[in-house]
Amino acid sequence: MNGRTDPDPRRLIAAHEIATEFYRSHLTDQPRALAYLRSRGIVAATAQDTPWTIGYAPRGWVVLREHLRAAGFTDSELLDAGLITKTSNGNLIDVFRDRVMFPIRDADGQVVAFTGRDVSGRPGTPKYRNTTSTAIYSKKAVLYGLAEQLRDGAQPDLVMIVEGPADVVAVAGLRPSLPDRNRPYVAVAPCGTALTAEQVALLADAVPSGTPIAAAFDADAAGQGAIDKSYELLRDWSGPVEAMSFPAGSDPASLIADGSMAAVAALALARTPLVDVVAEHRMTPHLDRLRQRLAELARFGRDPSSESFQIRLDALRAVAPLLAEVGDRDAVAAARLTHQVTLRLDLNPLTVFEAIYPPGDDDLIGDPGQAPAPDAAAVESAAGAATPMSGAGFPDPEAVGHQYARTSSSGAAATWVEHDPGTGHTAWVIAEGAGDTAADRDAAALAGEVAGRVAVLVGARRAVEIARTAVNTHFAALGAAHQGNASIVVLTSFDGDRPVAGRERFTVAWAGDARAYAMTPRWIGPLTIDHTLRGRAGPGAPTRPGDGALTASVRGGAIGVNRIDVPVTRIVLSGRSLSAATPAQLREALERQQPAAGAAALSRLGGPAAAVLVVRPRPDRVRDAMNAARLARQDQGPTTAPASARAALRERPRRAALPAAAAAQRNS
Repeated sequence: MNGRTDPDPRRLIAAHEIATEFYRSHLTDQPRALAYLRSRGIVAATAQDTPWTIGYAPRGWVVLREHLRAAGFTDSELLDAGLITKTSNGNLIDVFRDRVMFPIRDADGQVVAFTGRDVSGRPGTPKYRNTTSTAIYSKKAVLYGLAEQLRDGAQPDLVMIVEGPADVVAVAGLRPSLPDRNRPYVAVAPCGTALTAEQVALLADAVPSGTPIAAAFDADAAGQGAIDKSYELLRDWSGPVEAMSFPAGSDPASLIADGSMAAVAALALARTPLVDVVAEHRMTPHLDRLRQRLAELARFGRDPSSESFQIRLDALRAVAPLLAEVGDRDAVAAARLTHQVTLRLDLNPLTVFEAIYPPGDDDLIGDPGQAPAPDAAAVESAAGAATPMSGAGFPDPEAVGHQYARTSSSGAAATWVEHDPGTGHTAWVIAEGAGDTAADRDAAALAGEVAGRVAVLVGARRAVEIARTAVNTHFAALGAAHQGNASIVVLTSFDGDRPVAGRERFTVAWAGDARAYAMTPRWIGPLTIDHTLRGRAGPGAPTRPGDGALTASVRGGAIGVNRIDVPVTRIVLSGRSLSAATPAQLREALERQQPAAGAAALSRLGGPAAAVLVVRPRPDRVRDAMNAARLARQDQGPTTAPASARAALRERPRRAALPAAAAAQRNS
């Protein structure tokens, strides 16, 4: 025991209050301090006045110590406050000397610490010095400028996270130059530490939800590192998350020092999505290596194509996890960023998507040796109508286990089937162009292949989302005259976004004028509601011109999801060609028919441009399909399912005697 009692926080705060006034009184007496502030765009009157009360710590070794002793404070209290320190020979001296002093305030506006900026210019002297942690101050839980600007419910146009206190004060001085003085830029700065989760939480509590935030660190290596680290903390911010990119050697205060009006314009131009800057940082080492290697190969007259491609792939692998993470949260942002990366690396869009969503070992859930046994039933052929199953995108139905057949459409449609032998699950896709233009055909082909390749890994809904990102990325570089669009429907033999071997519950997701039907021995009914003005009007509504206009598509809008909760004998996917077919006509085409013959009959019903996929679930899955009791038992154990699956189960409507047309419609 050393006999010391815990410091009294009230005494420590009182010492800081007197120290603040002491430093403040010395500011105008020191030309070097005033010159520093001017170089940072800060005038003396603003600096000294509230709320900032900036000051200057004199050069003497014990000037503040003697002043506070005279005010009645003990050396022990001043040590606890972090205002004096003990040297190696036991002397007690001031912590801050010959520095511009920025008071740091807590949430109640009380000064609890200081940041001091050196103006002596002595070699080896740290540029900044900060109060160490004390009983009243923890640097990871305080932001400089927060209490001064955001205590009264202010609504800033932008919150900037900057490196130094001078940047904070300089940005505050921009208010008269902004278009709307009631919506200022507000800058805050971490105090001698990297940005922390506690500081982000303080900001979130201080500003309205949806307020834009920008990481505005210096244009040097340390600033780049700070931007990358801040992304991990800011990516879930409720509003736009941006960065500000400044010319080398500059920062917000230096821009403002050159003129307020020019600084406002420069700061606006510097704003860019933070994730774009992080992506560029991840690719930069590889792109630098690429430039260096290309120069070396050019000197020796060697072909650079092979090595160039490999280095660009390395850059893609470095940024792919970031693209996947963005895609999980914001499909529009993912499409834009993926397009930028595709152009930056000069790669095929499908190469980029394969890197973002690789079919790795983690996707093979369960024992690959336990895949369902193939059905021995052969696929019947219907000459001239149903297309034999073989080649890329159409695995052998005997290997799939579920018999299926498709028509060979002459219209703007694409079909794709993908089977994962590791889980025994399959995905079927039809994508149909919104029209018959070349661009619409391209949209359908790209959407069909992308969704088909990934659906067995991520589920029906996620496949539509990924196809949406791919199509939007593809057309982002093209002019308005070359834009294409498509509808899409995806069927998977499992529910949710994680395929599990041996557990089957067919799920369909769609966007646009695409449809799916399910058939049992007693009835046939739709699983989808097409995203058109006609579909919005509902069954039985009179036909009107233009009611086929899309309200959603693979490019944007709602994504519908439905699960098949009852045993079925056939599932049909199609484009708009079967929109006028009645249930009786569909049943007649499919009843007592093998998939190939049924597909041929539906093709005749829909016309020569009809795109149709007919799936017959394997017989043991018909016998063991989900019934009401098994479904209830499954839904009672949501804690073992992924969060996305639990949400889907909660949203599933109660099943009536016959299935409802379509389940939840969700905005993408």
